[in-house]
Amino acid sequence: MVLEREDSPRGFDWWSFLRPSALKLVITILLPAVFATVATRRTDSVMDFYGYLLTPRLALWTGTGIVYVFNRWPMLWIPFYLFACTVSLVISRVRTPQQQDLEI
Repeated sequence: MVLEREDSPRGFDWWSFLRPSALKLVITILLPAVFATVATRRTDSVMDFYGYLLTPRLALWTGTGIVYVFNRWPMLWIPFYLFACTVSLVISRVRTPQQQDLEI
């Protein structure tokens, strides 16, 4: 996959799309709280969900002892961040519709 530079006249500008900003970080941090509240319909599950997202290994009781397994939940940060990037892109295009028309 070849990423286009900002000065490239063709293609999508992946560099600015994925570049961190304050808005993207705030959305990425708040999105799991919204997701957990909607999924469970309980606000007390929000901290549990953040715990799953921030824990690299999970301790599971097997009946005879505790086994540590790889936690796949932290990989959810990737779609959360991509959603924040998309929201940021939509907001920037809604704010400046005149500039978008001039570029075409």
